[in-house]
Amino acid sequence: MANVVAALCQACFGSNEEEQPPGNKYVVDPTPEENEIQRDQPDEPKGDHESQHQGQEGEGDPRPVEDPDPIQDVVVDPAVSYDDSLSGICTRLWELDTNRLQPGRDYEIDTQGRAKYVEKGGTPRDMARDPLFAWVDEDKVYSIPTFKAFISLLDNYSEKVGTSEEVTAEEEEENWTFLNACLETDVLREAHKYLAGKDLVPEDEEGFKHRLYDLWFKLYSRTRGRMDSSGFEHVFVGETRGRNKEVTGLHNWVQLYLEEKKGSIDYTGFKSRRTDNYDQLITIQFTWNGHVKPVGSSFIGTSPEFELALYTMCFLVGDGKDTLSLADYDVDVVTHRFGCYIGTSYPMAK
Repeated sequence: MANVVAALCQACFGSNEEEQPPGNKYVVDPTPEENEIQRDQPDEPKGDHESQHQGQEGEGDPRPVEDPDPIQDVVVDPAVSYDDSLSGICTRLWELDTNRLQPGRDYEIDTQGRAKYVEKGGTPRDMARDPLFAWVDEDKVYSIPTFKAFISLLDNYSEKVGTSEEVTAEEEEENWTFLNACLETDVLREAHKYLAGKDLVPEDEEGFKHRLYDLWFKLYSRTRGRMDSSGFEHVFVGETRGRNKEVTGLHNWVQLYLEEKKGSIDYTGFKSRRTDNYDQLITIQFTWNGHVKPVGSSFIGTSPEFELALYTMCFLVGDGKDTLSLADYDVDVVTHRFGCYIGTSYPMAK
């Protein structure tokens, strides 16, 4: 089966309260502070209408926040073996993600209240008076080559689906710089070794890099034949579309943080059953430039190379919805194809 998938991809690649204004809410304190976690009382149980039309996972009452274990640096023994399953290799990638930021030390989030159901085209009630990100150690973020290269890509796109994208020579060079930085990490090297062993990508690094470029950065059309989208834009940057002012994609925490800091994102509350300020996988609701994301999920603190590797693995090896165990997290990774390209990919806490 792996050979068939490889052949197909090779053939393809050959060719209500008012929304709070962003003023005071989005003045982000650059220094850590003790923040009291405030939660609203649980909603009344929701009927089938809400669970059918909204939510990546069921809702339930929030639980009290427990004191987290002491933060420990990631220590990896390269000689340790793992099982050959998709979950096994993805767990290995999590262990190898030494560039992952740690809650309480490198950043702090404030999940606050649980978000309410919002109809398509509606305005969500703001259940969070403060930003999601209390603070982030930006000096550390920008000191890591993959993060720095990743951030340079976030302003290369038009968020509106239907608007043709134009990739300049400078932007193309930034794409390659990002991939080169990722390929210097153990995370991408391990993913390459695994995928090449299954004949899903070329064995040489240059060939693998070009496959990654095609998967993530090649433009395709989501509407009216215009080259208006790519896997990278949808998953990591985000897009908006339609009369209902929907946000699609935008599953990356760095983009969430930077857009929130600018005042473009208004965080309106968490959506998952169990969420606390030390979670590194959250499900939330927010608006982006007036467009609504009723339910969106994202890792928090993970490196760009980890997310790139994880979603690539699930796209090439998985079956569209793959259950994985990553350290303390049981997660479903959902992946949709757009021909031979990545349409979307995102995590869902189980």
